[in-house]
Amino acid sequence: MGYDKSPWIAAFMNFIFWGSGYVYIKGKSILGIGLLFTSIVNIAIMISIPENVLLANSELFFMWFSFIWVVLSFTFSIDVYFETKKLNAI
Repeated sequence: MGYDKSPWIAAFMNFIFWGSGYVYIKGKSILGIGLLFTSIVNIAIMISIPENVLLANSELFFMWFSFIWVVLSFTFSIDVYFETKKLNAI
C-alpha cells in the first residue's frame, strides 16, 4: 500500500535509541519523541559520570541498570516491529 517502512529497521533503531523507531515509522510519535529524549539524556548522564564514581561500590547497580536497559530495548523493538507490520498492512 502507500505505507512501506521496514519493521526490521524500525526495530533496530528502537533497540539502539529508544523511540527512534517510532519516529521513523511516524507512529506513536509522542511516545517516540519522549523515549528518544529519555534515552539521549540517559546516555549523556552515563557518559558524564566519571568512571571511578560510576563503578565505586556500584557494580551490582550498574549490572541491574544494564539488564533493565536491554530488556526495555527488546520490548520497545518488538512493539515497534509489530506496529510497523500493522501500519504496512493498512
